[in-house]
Amino acid sequence: MADSRTLPEFSLVRGGPFYDLERGLRLVRPPRFMTGRAALLLVLVSWLPLVLFSLLQGDGAVHRLFSELQVHAELLLSLPVMVVAEPYIDARVGEAAREFLRADLVEDKDRGAYEVSVARMARWRDAPSVELALLGLTIAFAVLTTMDVSRSWMVEGGASQRPSLAGGWYLCVSQPLERFLMLRWLWRGAVWSVFLWRASRLPLRLVPTHPDQAGGLGFLAIHQACFSPLVFAAAVPVAAYSFRTNAAAITETPITYVMPQVLFAVLACVAVFAPLTFFGHQMVRAKREADAWFSAVAAHHSRRFEDKWFHVQAPRDEKLLGAPEFSSLADLGSSFLLARKMKLFPWDKRSVIAVGLSGLSPLVILLVLDRQFLAVVNQLRQSVS
Repeated sequence: MADSRTLPEFSLVRGGPFYDLERGLRLVRPPRFMTGRAALLLVLVSWLPLVLFSLLQGDGAVHRLFSELQVHAELLLSLPVMVVAEPYIDARVGEAAREFLRADLVEDKDRGAYEVSVARMARWRDAPSVELALLGLTIAFAVLTTMDVSRSWMVEGGASQRPSLAGGWYLCVSQPLERFLMLRWLWRGAVWSVFLWRASRLPLRLVPTHPDQAGGLGFLAIHQACFSPLVFAAAVPVAAYSFRTNAAAITETPITYVMPQVLFAVLACVAVFAPLTFFGHQMVRAKREADAWFSAVAAHHSRRFEDKWFHVQAPRDEKLLGAPEFSSLADLGSSFLLARKMKLFPWDKRSVIAVGLSGLSPLVILLVLDRQFLAVVNQLRQSVS
């Protein structure tokens, strides 16, 4: 086991121009994140002006603003979660990266290549051009987005259909800010996926008899579930949009209403755990080699066991109870079964369930807020039966 003091530092979020801006504003003070302060500032910038501008507009605009759940779900729930989740995800991803060395999965001769991958990941994370490109993409989305006149709080009174102050702020500041944070997390996820791909190219020392049934890579699926808060943050706008545009379907055709969220949850599970398939080829090879090796060892051991205890060579005066051959046969059988049960890629059922529920939970929250949760459950039960 490698000494933890010699393990390279690994961080998925401690870098980049936006992170440097947070440090300059004292929203982040390494080694502490203090993300609560950053989340509060973003809420004040993105959501509070909408309320103030709606009050200035009058004509019931503030009432129409508060009657729409989508904008509040996006800015008071989704956006803060993306910020507050940073230290949790960073710690779990860093722990997963160090586990390759701590568990001796990477041999000493390949440690240099592994540390090169860590350094390359840091350069990609810190690249100013990437975040500038994401910012440009966000601005392009804002320019190309057309105003939804059905959201009456975003429109000035009368027939002009021009954006109100609140609508303009939402289109030019609030929504682009949320999109930028989401795009930045997508980039971070891509960087982490490339790092896993590079790690999977190294000749890892997998152990087919490892109790995690993944050759020692079972920690990856558990740590990969740390992206559940981001799945939740991305699922909130999906559920809120469906609720706003198709609210009648909640009780009339709940299957139509629920299916988009279910599809999103499934796609989220695929996206989160797909990078783990990079290790499939090494796990399959290790499983095949272990099967052949254990079959030969088990045949040799079992033959000697039977020769001693079931054939004429067995000593008549030797005690059966406590004989070491029985214990070694049981241990060999357990190891053989573990090797046979080794998975083809390191997935974990509980982690998949956690990510899937994160994608579905915003729908449940909205149904509870609208007092329609039990009605939808009854409708779904009747549809299934």
